[in-house]
Amino acid sequence: MKIGTRKSKLALWQTHYIADLLKKFNPGLEVEIVKMDTTGDKIRDKPLPEIGGKGLFTLELENALHEGSVDIAVHSLKDLPSALPDGLEWIGSPKRANPNDAFISNRYKDLSEVQPGDIIATGSVRRRAQILSQFPNLSFVDLRGNIDTRLRKLEEGGWAGIIMAAAAIDRLERKDLSFSIMDAQTYVPAVSQGAIGIEAKEGRHDLAELFEKVFHQETIEACTAERKFMNMLEGGCSVSLGAYAKKDDTSWTFSGWISNQDGSQVLTQHVTGSSVFSMAEEMAACFIEKGAQELLRHS
Repeated sequence: MKIGTRKSKLALWQTHYIADLLKKFNPGLEVEIVKMDTTGDKIRDKPLPEIGGKGLFTLELENALHEGSVDIAVHSLKDLPSALPDGLEWIGSPKRANPNDAFISNRYKDLSEVQPGDIIATGSVRRRAQILSQFPNLSFVDLRGNIDTRLRKLEEGGWAGIIMAAAAIDRLERKDLSFSIMDAQTYVPAVSQGAIGIEAKEGRHDLAELFEKVFHQETIEACTAERKFMNMLEGGCSVSLGAYAKKDDTSWTFSGWISNQDGSQVLTQHVTGSSVFSMAEEMAACFIEKGAQELLRHS
């Protein structure tokens, strides 16, 4: 099996994780990892919204799938648009890691200690808007790059802190950092954050048996609901939108969050029920009635 991946340290960690699971549950399977650069990797001097909204970290991998030069592509599922190119599909995910965001700082133990005028670095319009909705007197700078680059810029820039996915800190084994986990009810995570997504050509029925023990059904259900919510709101990877589905015993909790660019106008809701897909659809429809799409156009 040939697996396509980006070249970043995190992407390679995720890809080797999938490869190891495949070989564990399919003894004798040979795996080749094919590394490539995506548009988002090549253009690092501009904020993501300026480059383009969707597919910045997936296009080249998807071209390889179409050409047949790889069998599957491994993504951070939050990078995978909810509407995929014709002929391709998200076929599943292993168990999700921590979906929350994390605040990394050399000065403060958590966001509650930040001061008016402090600078937070993040390349995410969602994270910026969510923090502004709680702390409107903060300033922001754009931040991209791998974890080492971000930490170096934090030190050199004298910023109050940077925001990263908690899953990235865990996967890259950087528990040495001074960070705090941000509450998922207030700072609703990006759609599918913490999940690894496997993309393949439609009709690759031969993959189902190989991934049978790799995939995690609860993660797939949660991320399917979140992606449905995003798709109904026409949200891409560069809008102020968050969604998070979590199961406790037999009950689901679904959280949705959207806003305009500066976090001054927010729609957010948390509901509990038995059907996560119905909850996601009903919340999206409710948000649309309340003007969600207009808010997103200004994010």
